Amino acid sequence: MGADARMNTEVDAEAGADVETEVDAEVVGSGTAPGDVRLTSVHNFRDVAGPGYSLHPSGTMARGLVYRSTTLSVGDDDLGVLERLGVSTIVDLRTDDEITRQPDVIPAGADYLTIDVLAGNTSAATFTGAGTFSVEDARREMATTYDRFVLGDQERMAFGRAVHAVALSSGPAIVHCTAGKDRTGWISAVLQLLAGVRDEDVITDYLLTRELSADFVTSIRTYVRAEMPDNLEAIDVLIGVEESNIRRSLNALDREFGDIHRYLVEGAGLEDALVEELGARLRTGR
Repeated sequence: MGADARMNTEVDAEAGADVETEVDAEVVGSGTAPGDVRLTSVHNFRDVAGPGYSLHPSGTMARGLVYRSTTLSVGDDDLGVLERLGVSTIVDLRTDDEITRQPDVIPAGADYLTIDVLAGNTSAATFTGAGTFSVEDARREMATTYDRFVLGDQERMAFGRAVHAVALSSGPAIVHCTAGKDRTGWISAVLQLLAGVRDEDVITDYLLTRELSADFVTSIRTYVRAEMPDNLEAIDVLIGVEESNIRRSLNALDREFGDIHRYLVEGAGLEDALVEELGARLRTGR
């Protein structure tokens, strides 16, 4: 199971449930781009297009089409923000257990689709229910998770279904998992690459989660230090946002498929025309 899924075990539920990013919704703050949307009841909510990332060979990625998030446990004010955005599709990448523990709050009129992209390869008990686990175990799990995003047949097909849902969305879509870093990080990278965002900007965007989740991570570390001190170093690996992880997936993508189009068509089973149309939409906004 991906690290962001394991963060929704008793560690996440007890330590991180009440953490909020203190940025006013619908207000542009320091370091944000005009039109940015931030929520107060969930952290790491942002536009997949970032500030409008530059594309190769030219242009900028269209904003306002796809947002990324953590669990959508939004309050009334933020629910209103999402409804005013006209969100029409929510793609929840979590497991059934994660969803049961912390269901999404769905904006009125939005379609809700659940896709477990982890394909049930491991369980949260592997790490949090089996006593002390090592830093080496955690590093091995992270490496396996990011490899499977590209090399795992079931994972690829699941990400393909998620991209398909985004492509068919009649309005803005939200893609999310629990912490919004591993599963959400990869589907965001896939959409950015499809638009033509350069690898280095994809990596920079991935690493923004480190900044936007700082309070959330601090609360988890405080809890683990008090309740599970022997696991602190390993938990740090699982909740970390490391460049080596996303580069692992990007390298596997280049090695096995050559480009994002082949990954989605040959690897994830999507129709060529749908992939082309979504890529154009991500570039033009139409």
